Amino acid sequence: MTNRKKVLFLTNILSPYMHEFFDHLTKYDEIDFKVAACIKNEPDRAWNTDYLNDAKYNYEIMRDTILVKIPFQNRFFYLGGLSLLRDIIFGGYSAVIFKGGTRFIGPFYAIISRLLGKRTILWEEDNLSGTNLLKKLIKPFYINKLVFSEFIALGAKVKDFLETMISNENNEIYYTYYTINNDKFRQRYLQIKNKKNLAKKALGIDAKKKIILCIARFINDKNLFTFIDAIGELKKQDNNFTCLLIGNGHLDSKIRKYIAYKGLRDVLTLVPFKQFKKLTYYYLISDVFALPSKIEPWGLVVNEAMIFDLPVIVSDKVGCGDDLVQDGYNGYVFPYKDHVALASKIKQVLSNPEKLGQNSYNIIKDKNFDHVSKTIIAASKGLDNSFELTAKQSV
Repeated sequence: MTNRKKVLFLTNILSPYMHEFFDHLTKYDEIDFKVAACIKNEPDRAWNTDYLNDAKYNYEIMRDTILVKIPFQNRFFYLGGLSLLRDIIFGGYSAVIFKGGTRFIGPFYAIISRLLGKRTILWEEDNLSGTNLLKKLIKPFYINKLVFSEFIALGAKVKDFLETMISNENNEIYYTYYTINNDKFRQRYLQIKNKKNLAKKALGIDAKKKIILCIARFINDKNLFTFIDAIGELKKQDNNFTCLLIGNGHLDSKIRKYIAYKGLRDVLTLVPFKQFKKLTYYYLISDVFALPSKIEPWGLVVNEAMIFDLPVIVSDKVGCGDDLVQDGYNGYVFPYKDHVALASKIKQVLSNPEKLGQNSYNIIKDKNFDHVSKTIIAASKGLDNSFELTAKQSV
C-alpha cells in the first residue's frame, strides 16, 4: 500500500500489552507513528516498565502532565500536557488517535486537531456498563462527530454503545478487539506445559485438587467480595479445590479479613502480583479462570487464560464477554451480582475443563495484533480494512 501517513497516538500509559502492540505495528509500512503517553505508569499498577528500554517505536512520556487522584476512589485523571501542542500543530501528523479519551487531556487535543483538519480518531474501550457516574456525565459531551471523525470500538459491547451515541451511516465506527502477544504466551505455555505437577508441588498445592484462578487488582471494580462469596458457596458442596486470587491493591486488608470471616482460608489463598514468567505457572496449574468484575472495559487476563487452554467465566460487565466467551463452549457469562450463579458455573466447568479449555484456544488463537493493526491503519486513512498489510523491507 502506498500513501504512507504520519500518525500520533495519545494514551494514558504504556502498559506491557500496548507496548507489545506498538512494537508489532512497526512491522508495517502503511503508517509512520509516534506514541505520546501521559505518564509512564499509574500508582496502582505493578508492572515493571523496563520493557520500554527496548521499544522499537518512537514514544514520549509527557513531562508536564499532572496525575490527579479522585478522592476516596481508585481512579485518576490527567491535567497539563500542553507540551504536546507543538507536536500536534507542527509535527506533520495527518491523524491523531486518542486511546480511551485519555481522560481530560484527550478531548481538548481532539478539538484542536479537528480544527487543524486532521483525522481525529477515538479508540474507545469503555461501554459505560456499570461504570462510574463521572464518566457517564462527561463522555456524551465528546463522543460525537464534532470532536472525532472516526471511532474504533474495542469489542462488540463498545460498538453497540457507540452506535447508541452516534449515527454510523458513513461507517465511521471500526470494530476490533483487545489482544495480547499470542505468540509469546503460547510459546511460553508450550515451553512449560509438561511441568504442571512440578509447579503444583513447588507451590505447595495438592496435585489432586482442582485449581480456580482469578487475577485482578484489589479494587472495587473487580467485584472480589462476590467472588469470595461464590467460593464460599462452592465449599458448602465440595471442598476438593484450591482457589488462587492473584493481585494487589488498596483493598488487600479488607479482602483478607473477609476471607477469614467467611472461613475460607483453607481453600482460598491470596498471592501477590507476579511478573510474566512467574505468572504463567499459575495459568499452567489452573483448571478454570474467573473474572467477576462489575466494571471491566475488556479484561486482557481472559485472553491470557485462553491462550493457556483454560475455560473462562466472566461477569456480564466484562467487556470481552461478547467477543471471547461462548456459553457452554469455552466457559460462561454470569450476572455480576449473583455469587450463586458464579459458583454454579465454576462447578459446571470443573466437570469437563479440558474440552472447554481447548475450545478457548480455538477462539483466541486468531485474535491477534494483525487485525488490530489493519483497523488502526484503515481508520487513519479512512479506508475499510480489506487491504493486505505491507511489511517493511527490513522485516
